[in-house]
Amino acid sequence: MTQTNSPSPDAALSPRDPAADTDPLLHLHKMSTTAGVGTGDYVAVNVTSVVAVVFGLASLLAIANSVLLVFPIVGVILGIVALRQIVNSNGTQTGKALAILGLILSGIITASIFTLQGLEVLHRRADQEALANLSEKYGQLISQDKFDEAYDLFDAGFKDRVSKQAFIVHLTSIQHNTELPSIDAITWNGLAEFHPGDEGSQTADAVIKVHFKGMEGEERLSARFHQLKGGPWLINNIPDQFPAIKNGSQAQ
Repeated sequence: MTQTNSPSPDAALSPRDPAADTDPLLHLHKMSTTAGVGTGDYVAVNVTSVVAVVFGLASLLAIANSVLLVFPIVGVILGIVALRQIVNSNGTQTGKALAILGLILSGIITASIFTLQGLEVLHRRADQEALANLSEKYGQLISQDKFDEAYDLFDAGFKDRVSKQAFIVHLTSIQHNTELPSIDAITWNGLAEFHPGDEGSQTADAVIKVHFKGMEGEERLSARFHQLKGGPWLINNIPDQFPAIKNGSQAQ
């Protein structure tokens, strides 16, 4: 005897969806719409941290011009802001390493520039003190008629233009002129324009103040000083005191 399978009561009561025969995807198990949300959420790179690195690299430009110190300063600020944003993002942002890199680049470059500028200030103070001492010593030697020693305060360029004999004769005529008072002292006025030269040398254009015996006033003369790399400051020329003559040579 043949048995026939009769449909279950539930199947008989449930209406059949005609589309189920044509769309196989309807037979798939439907997943929850919240599946995957949680520990696998997308984490974005903090944009401020990226910009901080860019400013950190741009900070190298400040080495050439101190006006561009704005780059490392802004880079430090951006690095700090980026770190705060990442910490407060509740794990939705990353880029802490970039923010730290930007901070390091900007911080090191800023510190290096300020250190170099500080050393430059100290070095310039030493140069200014040397000019003051050199001017004062020159005046003292002239007032004491020690013209040989005064000549040694001048550099090789001056000595090529003016011989020692011409130098002594010229200063002797100044110091022992019966119509004019003799030089009592010479000082530097405290101002100078420094110019870098070749192979580490430098020059300084300045003004010296010449004081005369028995006179309250002073005469201001332009002067140029010269320093070779690692050497002492010397006088390059005092044009008003040793004027050039028509043939281009110095006073004889």
